[in-house]
Amino acid sequence: MTLSQGASAQSPINIDQLLAKASTWQVSSSFDYRGVSFASVQRERRATFSTGIRYGLTRRFELNGRFSASEQRQEFAELEFRQKTREVNLGANWLIKAESALPALLLEARAVIHRNGSTSRKHLPEGRLGITTYKSLDPVVLSLSAAMTIQRDYRLAEGTVEPGVAWRIEPGVNFAVNANVTLFGGVSIERRNASSVNGDSFADQSERVVIRGGIALAVAGRHSVFVSGDIASDHQGGMNLQWFYEF
Repeated sequence: MTLSQGASAQSPINIDQLLAKASTWQVSSSFDYRGVSFASVQRERRATFSTGIRYGLTRRFELNGRFSASEQRQEFAELEFRQKTREVNLGANWLIKAESALPALLLEARAVIHRNGSTSRKHLPEGRLGITTYKSLDPVVLSLSAAMTIQRDYRLAEGTVEPGVAWRIEPGVNFAVNANVTLFGGVSIERRNASSVNGDSFADQSERVVIRGGIALAVAGRHSVFVSGDIASDHQGGMNLQWFYEF
C-alpha cells in the first residue's frame, strides 16, 4: 500500500481566504506527517515539508505555486526502504460565482510541473481539477468540495504503467468560536480507479473514507496557524501543521 497525500490545503479561518485578495501576496509553510501499520511486521511513514506563495490578480482570480520535499520510509521485518521526493506545482483559483443568497462557487486547477525521486514522470506527471461551493450561516460555514486527480502513464522495466484516476468528494464545516479561533472538520470519500501495466490490471479499484478535524488560530496580525489531524478507513492517519502570512 502507498501512503496517500495529506490535504493540500486546510480550511481557512475565514472562508474568503480560499482566494487570495486582489494585489495581495500570501506565503505559507507546512509540515505533514502520516503513517500506516500492517500488523506488527510492516510499517510506512512519510514526512513532507512544503512552502508556497499565492497572489491575487483580481478579486476573483489568483495564481499560486508550491515546492514540497518528502521522505517516505517503509519497514518490513528487518528490512528498510527510504525514498526522497521533490516536486514543484503551479495552479490557479477562480471564483466563478461570489456568495449571495446562493452559495459561492470556486474552481481550482493545479499541475505538478516537475517531480524527481519517484518512478513517475519527471515533467508534468500529474494534474488536478477541483470545485468548491460554500455558504455562510454565521457563525458556521458549510462547504462541499470535489476533485479529480489524473496521473500520466510512465515506463518501468516491466512495461508502461497507467495509474488510475483518483476522485474525492468532501463535505465540511467551519465554526467560528470567535474572531481569532475557528474549528473545522469534514469527511472525505475517496476512490481510485484500477491501475494497469501494459493493459493488464495490477492494482484494483479502491475506496476509503477519511475523517478530518482541526483548529485555526489568528495570531500576530496577518499570521495564522492551522493544526489538524485525520484518520482513514484503510488505517492510515496523519497530522498537519501550517502557517500563513498575508502581505
